[in-house]
Amino acid sequence: MQAPHSSKTPKTIVRIQAGKYLIRTIKPDDASERWASWMSEPEAMHMLNARPRNWQTRDVAAYIAQFDQRSRLLLGVFEKQTWLHIGIITMDIDHATGEFRANYLIGDPEYRNKGVTNDITVPCRDYFFETLGLKKMVANALARNHVIIHYLLKTGWTLEETLKQHVQSRSDGTMLDLCRFGLTRDAWRAWKKAQPVDRSDTRTPA
Repeated sequence: MQAPHSSKTPKTIVRIQAGKYLIRTIKPDDASERWASWMSEPEAMHMLNARPRNWQTRDVAAYIAQFDQRSRLLLGVFEKQTWLHIGIITMDIDHATGEFRANYLIGDPEYRNKGVTNDITVPCRDYFFETLGLKKMVANALARNHVIIHYLLKTGWTLEETLKQHVQSRSDGTMLDLCRFGLTRDAWRAWKKAQPVDRSDTRTPA
């Protein structure tokens, strides 16, 4: 998905209160050795289907610089109690169509499989759809990632197509199937309206 923008498009400064967590726009001085250590961690690289490499703080700083905070947003997930930076969210926005793609990574191994993604899902999607006024969220997931696919389907997404042998594995070169999902603003509102107060059955271990 392309994410065109005009130079007149203002930078988006994001601040989302999500229970125990705060999601905010990443700043250049957020680059750190801790963040570099996540990006070097084998499990994170497997989740991202990225080539294994050892990141340094300067690599994180260069990564941050790739985001213009207009059509390409980079957000950080912070635990409020400790202000520890534990993850990131990237967003690619097509301002002309209102379509966007968001990718979540809970990078700190100590916070994986603790339900962080579940805790931030509703506040984040409400912000994207209601505050920013975006119309449709799209997502790709490798067909082998059954946990994420289950989570997407449980939270209102629609499987739009499956592309056979579409993505090459960065670890062994095999071709992997890719699933494409979509979630419109109306579908999100309908899903929320239909949910009981307890959403524990939508929990993902991410």
